[in-house]
Amino acid sequence: MPFTDQEISAINKVVTSFAPNTELAVAKFFEGEHQYFGTRCGVQGAEPVENHCSVFEIGSLTKLMTSAALAQMVCEGKIILDDAINSQLDIQIRDNQFISYAALATHTSGLPRLPPGLLWQALFKRKHNPYEAYLRDDLMHHLAYTIRLGSQNKVHYSNLGAGLLGHVLSELEGCDYSELLQSRLFKPLNMRYSFINWRDVAGELVIGIGKNGESTNNWDLGVLQGAGAVLSCVKDLVQFAKVQFAQTEPWVELQQQIQVEKGFEKVALGWFVLGSKSKGDLLYFHDGGTGGYSSVMLLDMESQSGYIILSNISGLHKLKGQKVTKLGFELMRTFKGF
Repeated sequence: MPFTDQEISAINKVVTSFAPNTELAVAKFFEGEHQYFGTRCGVQGAEPVENHCSVFEIGSLTKLMTSAALAQMVCEGKIILDDAINSQLDIQIRDNQFISYAALATHTSGLPRLPPGLLWQALFKRKHNPYEAYLRDDLMHHLAYTIRLGSQNKVHYSNLGAGLLGHVLSELEGCDYSELLQSRLFKPLNMRYSFINWRDVAGELVIGIGKNGESTNNWDLGVLQGAGAVLSCVKDLVQFAKVQFAQTEPWVELQQQIQVEKGFEKVALGWFVLGSKSKGDLLYFHDGGTGGYSSVMLLDMESQSGYIILSNISGLHKLKGQKVTKLGFELMRTFKGF
């Protein structure tokens, strides 16, 4: 199903509300088939652009890939999902606390959203690349001496937890995070324009735009790459989505299983799940944002419909930071009629 005039109007309305050279790259799914639409804010307003192979930072959509690697390793018998990661660390976590693989993938580990001091770094010292200097020794020191775990009975979103998961999985495999995703996702799914380090990008890297319309630095995620380091394009993310739709791989089935359900809050491995299975309207969702980019992925697995949106809109806009996520839900409501 091609993009409708209503969808195109909604997409163009968002792109023209930002600085010149802002881009949106969109993939739409209908019954498993997909279409692309690209637009850029130009001098005369919205201009069509072919950007489905253009590379953007995807931010926290990376967490879906980290959890996909986890699900694969569980299915291969290398990990038991509810086992503690502690045996893989060379330190003892403060207060002899235990953290499971499942807890890291579902944001129920009790870890804070960010490592100690990182918010200060982001606001003042390293605001253009806040994670760059946060390395393995910092992570181990904070786990051993600084961080006191919060409640493990509630969902508390944690970039620190997702980054720790990616780090532990990589060490377990005896490789770095880039090699982990290359071997487990990028090569098997023919994701040719997906990378961990922006310096390795082949093809067109779309320049990120800051909250004041300025060009931004690309981010380096240090030891927390599993939380948000991936750069990719909508064409490659379509490949990831199609595997999710097909549900023929055991790891996909595991990744989509709801692990935590508290009231209306449902979390699978990496995915946030909206709606009700009894009503047949489950929607798997994640979004992402970095200093110069925003992204969202919304997939209805039953009807094999949904959207992927990548942009060079900063995720740090105080008032506009959620525009891409809101656009995704607007398109989904229009398409699905809810």
